[in-house]
Amino acid sequence: MTKVLAQFDLVAPKYPKGNGLMDPFYSSASYVNGLAEAHPGFVWREKNEDLELLKELWGEGYLYTLSVWSDVESLKGFLFNTPHVEFMRRGRDWFNPWVQPRLVLWWIDQGSIPTLHDAHERLTLLYERGPSYEAFDLHSCDFPVSMY
Repeated sequence: MTKVLAQFDLVAPKYPKGNGLMDPFYSSASYVNGLAEAHPGFVWREKNEDLELLKELWGEGYLYTLSVWSDVESLKGFLFNTPHVEFMRRGRDWFNPWVQPRLVLWWIDQGSIPTLHDAHERLTLLYERGPSYEAFDLHSCDFPVSMY
C-alpha cells in the first residue's frame, strides 16, 4: 500500500485568543491554511480541532495542526518556500518556546486519517526515543517510506 506523510505540530500561545498581540496570528490562519491546501502534495488537514481531547492529552492552552502530505518534500516546500515561512519567523512573537519536540512526522497508509491519539503517541515516541522510523521530525526525515 502507498504511504503518505502525517504531520502534527503543537504550539502553546503566549497570550489568550482575544489578546491583541495574537490578532496577527488568528487573522492569518485562513490565509495560511489556504496556502497549504493549494500547495502541491497537500492531501488533508483537520479543520475541526478537538480542543477537549487536546486538553485531555496535553493540558490546557495548546493549539495544533494535524495534516497529511504526499511526501516530506511537499511539506517542506510549503513550510519554507511559500509566505508561510514569514509566519514561522514570527512564531516567537506568538508562541512559548519548547524544550522538547513539538512537531512530529510519520508514515501512514494512503487514505488513512491520523488522529490526535496517533499524534500523541508519535510525539511521545519522538520525545522518549528520538527520531526513528515510527516518529521523526524535519531534521531527521531521512527515514524514507521504503523502510516499511
